[in-house]
Amino acid sequence: MHYAAIKIFRANATKNAASLVGRFALPIAAVSLMIIGEAYGRTQQAARPDGSADRERGIQLYNQQQYRSAAEILVKAVKENKADYDAWYYLGLSQAQTKDLKDATKSFETAIKIQPNSAAAHSGLAFVLLLRNKLTPAFAEARLTLSLDPAIADAHYVVGLVQLRMGHETDALAEAETTLKLNRDFAAAYLLKSQVLAKFVASIPVDDKETKEERTKRYREAATALDEYLRRVPNGPLRETWTEQLETLRLLSNDFAPDDPRRIIPSKEVTTKVRVLSKPEPTYTSDARQNGVTGTVILRCVFMADGSAKHFFVISGLPDGLTEQSIAAAKRIKFVPATKDGRPVSMWMELQYNFNLY
Repeated sequence: MHYAAIKIFRANATKNAASLVGRFALPIAAVSLMIIGEAYGRTQQAARPDGSADRERGIQLYNQQQYRSAAEILVKAVKENKADYDAWYYLGLSQAQTKDLKDATKSFETAIKIQPNSAAAHSGLAFVLLLRNKLTPAFAEARLTLSLDPAIADAHYVVGLVQLRMGHETDALAEAETTLKLNRDFAAAYLLKSQVLAKFVASIPVDDKETKEERTKRYREAATALDEYLRRVPNGPLRETWTEQLETLRLLSNDFAPDDPRRIIPSKEVTTKVRVLSKPEPTYTSDARQNGVTGTVILRCVFMADGSAKHFFVISGLPDGLTEQSIAAAKRIKFVPATKDGRPVSMWMELQYNFNLY
């Protein structure tokens, strides 16, 4: 068996780090993805044709993370021998790394024509389609991968991430758990798990005392998974966003006394609610436009008594910097704080930002 590691990074809007999307590792919370990740493909190697020094050199450069140079040489290799599966497969990996996603799609599709039952090539294609925001074909390719080899962790991850984007949280959580059973080092799967649990929490009314224990449990589970992701990816993409979300999850999992200044007042307890004065709109990033990303970013945050918006909690995110742009816009909101018995207090607010291409 042959094992190939795929690491795909996409630059996020603030260029703080490369953004995941091994959605081969996306999540956002629906993945705003971040690393999108690490994927491990497995395939039975066919006998390599003779006389392909370019292919061997290209694979060597890929393993040395010199992806652009690898792609240039592997292009020569596939011109020399159009039936060279290895050359096409590693060309697809290299092109994915350099964000030449349409070319990577063609390379993986060619590899599949040569070896139709290659789980690794189907898995690579699934990831690239996911990076291109083509959710339905990505889901289909990932499921096909699992029909060929149910032990490929990255295919389970793709299925889970798509299910999260489609609102199937229970199935998404099961796929995240399966991914981690197969590969405990799959960092992005911890992020996916945290995002799924965050969406579960979002469905539980904040002011419902009967579900308080369940909410607290979910918050703690989501915090544990997110903490594990940050521990495994200490300098990963969107670290500031996820670190802030971790702090918020920890805040939510604690039960503060009524007079504790850290306590967030439920909306039904306030005397007057928040009055929004201005709400700036987020910017559509060039990557999101190029990849045709549309949808809605849903945030929960605290409108503080001092007039600032803090403790952002990503309920549903979008890739290519749209989640980060939404948070940045939310931080610029001007508002009059809620009050209770004549004094300003902090309370939760939910924000939605719609992204559409016309």
